[in-house]
Amino acid sequence: MKAYKAAKEFGFVNARVRGQLARSLKIADYERLLRSKDYKKFIGALRGTRYGPIISAATPVQLPGPEKLALILAIDYANVSHRLTRSLSGKVGRFAEAYSLVFLTEGLKTMIRGKHVGLKKSEILSFVVPTSPAQAKMFARLLDKDNVEKLIDDIPILDLKVALLTKLPSYEEFDSAAPLEVALEEWYLRKIMDSLEEFSDEDRQRIIQLLEARVDLRNAIMMLRALILDFNRRMINASIVRFTEDSQAFGDAIRQRDSWSGVLMQLRKTKHAEMATRLRRIYTDTQDLTKMELDVEDYIAQQIKKQLTGFPFHLGTVIGFFNLKYLEMRNLISIAVGIEKGVPASIIRQMITIW
Repeated sequence: MKAYKAAKEFGFVNARVRGQLARSLKIADYERLLRSKDYKKFIGALRGTRYGPIISAATPVQLPGPEKLALILAIDYANVSHRLTRSLSGKVGRFAEAYSLVFLTEGLKTMIRGKHVGLKKSEILSFVVPTSPAQAKMFARLLDKDNVEKLIDDIPILDLKVALLTKLPSYEEFDSAAPLEVALEEWYLRKIMDSLEEFSDEDRQRIIQLLEARVDLRNAIMMLRALILDFNRRMINASIVRFTEDSQAFGDAIRQRDSWSGVLMQLRKTKHAEMATRLRRIYTDTQDLTKMELDVEDYIAQQIKKQLTGFPFHLGTVIGFFNLKYLEMRNLISIAVGIEKGVPASIIRQMITIW
């Protein structure tokens, strides 16, 4: 009876998501792209995939450079995700709508970061991906403001504006956008948690476990970076994302560590013990945080993939689609930049995540 109810509730969602994922790039597609001898041939190979009509519509004659291609792919990701969200109804639709707020928060992070370092409006907008004409107008209006404080004061979403205003003193004290980015991330997580209240404990836990993994591993990497750059204690405190009780306990514990091995030892005490061992090996061999971040992305992708296997009628199908679609976009951007710069295919393979 329980399985029948779940199949009935998520049947339409599953069909829509499976249809979209069926169009995803396969390993053979990635290999064909990686074998491109130069950037022009890479674009030619990419035009042979489902992205061909999208690229042609955006640049019918010109060869789009990596930055232009990144924007084209990001807009397609936003459009596909937005269409999926609009096609859903009820509590599943409300969850998808909350989850898609990632486009709003990432856009605001980009704008705050760009305004902070003094980029021009046109430069910042080239990296921002609105999901609707109304959002595009809002982004453009916010960027007309003279500084970050005035930008925040003009945000039309009251609870989001308040969350950012509370972090303004930290932003000014540390001369860093990190505290504001943390405020955006925590606001976004609260919205998702609110949207989960209507679901069963099983469905809630599916999503919370994935989000906890992302938050905990992100905080661990941040703490490693803080130790390398010798952040003071107040800066570290302002850079930790707070989420569930377990996640907050982990964040509080790693803040007390004074070495990279101590941070990873604390990570071993969580559900991510295997990941802690992998990260220790990478850091011991390379001392390269970028490699560690890539391994974290791969780990989370594999956790998400598990949500799409076996019995498919549950909320993990939605979050699985959003994340795997995002990874495909990021993979293509990484390959494009690598080939354009002449990076060997063997190195580019290490930069992408194929599920």
